[in-house]
Amino acid sequence: MSKREHTIIFLPHARARFRQFRVSSRLLWSLGVCFGLSILLGVTFSALWVRSIRKKSEVTAILAENSDLRSRAALTNTRLETIEKMLAEFEDRTRRLSIVAGLSAVRDPGMGGVGGLMAVPVNPADSVDSGLSEAGRRGALLSSRLKLVEKKLLLQADQLALTPTIAPTAGVLTAGFGIRPDPFTNHLEFHTGIDISTPAGNRVVAPASGTVVRVGIDKGYGRFVEVAHGYGVTTLYGHLQATRVAEGQRIKRGDLVALVGSTGRSTGPHLHYEVHADGKPVNPLDYILNAF
Repeated sequence: MSKREHTIIFLPHARARFRQFRVSSRLLWSLGVCFGLSILLGVTFSALWVRSIRKKSEVTAILAENSDLRSRAALTNTRLETIEKMLAEFEDRTRRLSIVAGLSAVRDPGMGGVGGLMAVPVNPADSVDSGLSEAGRRGALLSSRLKLVEKKLLLQADQLALTPTIAPTAGVLTAGFGIRPDPFTNHLEFHTGIDISTPAGNRVVAPASGTVVRVGIDKGYGRFVEVAHGYGVTTLYGHLQATRVAEGQRIKRGDLVALVGSTGRSTGPHLHYEVHADGKPVNPLDYILNAF
């Protein structure tokens, strides 16, 4: 069987001789196959090249995003560390305030207790979410403790404002609290207050905030004023020349109450001053902080 052949003729544009070539069908088929494979490989490699460029772009974007996330995580961890330090400082201050407020023995459901606060460090290995959750928990606990301390301190401040801690007038202490000879009979008697010798007309001021409960004249005390300060504490001022308050009037520490005199059972100008706690007379010197 003879081989099939094909003739390829090249016709130039000019009048030059044309050329012809004879090629076998097998060769022509082989060339066609090679050409087709070349096209296929070219298309395949082009597609793979485009795909690799896209992948490279995606990888670059992912790496940039990871780098940004790492930077943000590092910044967040730094901020969490700062927050932890602040919380630890606030917890220590709250512990100190708790002791001042007398709450060192108070406990609450959280960790530690008021007066015994414990700082729980944020573990750098923990996730950002767990760190923020821990900081939030500690912040809420700290807020509740501070409210308790504030309430206690305000109560103490109110109680202090109602405690007669200053001398009601300036002068010389001439008679103390307790047993003493009666200046008229010379017999021993229990003196329920103190006597402050000072010129007539000197100011008598309230040693603490309170409410005037009695203003009157008594055979022994002479002209007098009685003030209720709360918490079972009352004060009485006797032998007054004149009063400057009325019953039911609210007064503050330092307000003018009366003027020193020598009314009633008195041997001369002075202020008789009493302090009663739960209805019983107590030594006023146990309360006065600024004199005698």
